[in-house]
Amino acid sequence: MQNHGLIYFMHRFPDDLTCLKHLEKRRWPDGNIVCPHCGHQKKIYRFKDGKTFKCSSCSKRFNAKTGTLYENSNIPLQKWYITNYLLASSKKGISSVELAKILNITQASSWYMLHRIRETLRRNQIDQQLFGIIEVDETYVNPGHRIEKKRGRGTSKVAVFGLVERKGNISITPVENAKRKTLDPIIRKKVSPGSHIMSDEWPAYNKLRDGYTHEVVKHKRKEYVRGQVHTNTIEGAWSHLKRNLLGTYHRPSVEHLDKYCAEAAFCYNTRNDSPEAKFIKTLDCSKNTRVRYTDIVNQKS
Repeated sequence: MQNHGLIYFMHRFPDDLTCLKHLEKRRWPDGNIVCPHCGHQKKIYRFKDGKTFKCSSCSKRFNAKTGTLYENSNIPLQKWYITNYLLASSKKGISSVELAKILNITQASSWYMLHRIRETLRRNQIDQQLFGIIEVDETYVNPGHRIEKKRGRGTSKVAVFGLVERKGNISITPVENAKRKTLDPIIRKKVSPGSHIMSDEWPAYNKLRDGYTHEVVKHKRKEYVRGQVHTNTIEGAWSHLKRNLLGTYHRPSVEHLDKYCAEAAFCYNTRNDSPEAKFIKTLDCSKNTRVRYTDIVNQKS
C-alpha cells in the first residue's frame, strides 16, 4: 500500500473477506498452506467457501485466523485491522474510549483489543543487541491514579529503564528498581560488547567500563552536553512516553505498563516508516502470536 492514509485503507480493506484473504497471504506468502495444529503442509484441502481448510494429517479444520491474535474473536476481522492501523499510525497512541467510538463497540472490548495487540508487540520486540553509541537512563512514572509530585530517584513511582542507539532503535523496560544489580544485567544482555555507552553519574552505571567505553555527563554539576557526551536522545524519548501515559492513557496501572512501554518502543523504532508499513509490522506480530484473555491481567487502566 502507498501512503494514502485511513481513507485509502478503508477502500483497500472494505470487508472481512478481503481482510481474511490478505491475512492468508501474509501468513503463507508462497501459497504453501501450513496446518497451524500439527505443522503439516502436504495435502491441505480448501473448502468451497474459500476460507476454510482441512489438514489431511490431523483432519482438523482451520482458517487464516487460527493460531493468530484473531482466533475465535467475535470482533469482525476488519475492525481488528482498523485497530492495528490506528494503533500503529497514531504517534500519541489511541485511547480505548476513542477507539470504541470509531468502531461502534464497547469500551471494554476496545480496551481488550488494544492490549492484545500491545502484548504481541511486547512478545515480538526487536531482540538483536544494540551497538554503537548507546544512551542509557531511567525515568519514573506515576502508576494508576496515584499522583506524586516528587521527581526522580527516591520516589514511590515506578521505574522504567531505557537504552537507545544514536539514530537507531530503543528498548524500554519497566524495572523493579534502578540498582546496579537490576540494570547491569539488562545492559549486558541488550548492548553489544565494545559499544560506547553514555549515561549520567548514577552509581548503577559505575561498572560499565568492563566491556564498554563509558562516558558520563554530570547533571549534578549542571553539565548536559560535552561534545558527543550527552543523554539528550533518551530524554527526548522519555518526554514522548510520559506525554502518552499522561495525556492519552491517563496513568495506566503497573500491571499493564510493560505493554505501553512496548508500544512506545515500537512507535520509536518505526518512526521513519509510513503508516502502512507500521500497520504491516503490527500485523506480522499478530499473525504469529495467540493471545488469550487469561494472558491479559483483568484490571482496566
